[in-house]
Amino acid sequence: MPLPIRNDELLDFTPQEWRMLEDGGLATHDLPGEEVALVMALKREHRGLSVNDCFALVTAAGQKNGILLTGDNQLRKVAATKSVRVHGVLWIIDELHAAVICDAELLISALEVWRDDRAVFLPNAEIEKRLRRLLGK
Repeated sequence: MPLPIRNDELLDFTPQEWRMLEDGGLATHDLPGEEVALVMALKREHRGLSVNDCFALVTAAGQKNGILLTGDNQLRKVAATKSVRVHGVLWIIDELHAAVICDAELLISALEVWRDDRAVFLPNAEIEKRLRRLLGK
């Protein structure tokens, strides 16, 4: 994860939650100057993207087997032009379920929270489809 995103967008994680993420493999890094220059060039080229969108895209593009996690449609389109693999948060639910990494109850709870949160913009039909599958309906 690029340091600017951690500092700007994920401020409400507790130190314990950060440790859990880091213990699970999340790494935070400061981009070198040449990658920051790529971020700025990308931002100039795609004005609709935020600087943090550009940081995320440059970071994913620079990683072997990197995956950009976003629900932003414009960012997805730009990533596709750069041959960067892109997925959304519902893909994570699918992957966690398929790998039997967490209990179905936890995944159901996450989906229900997202479904009921007006600040979360995920397709309700896709959430409901996953809830039915997890509930065995």
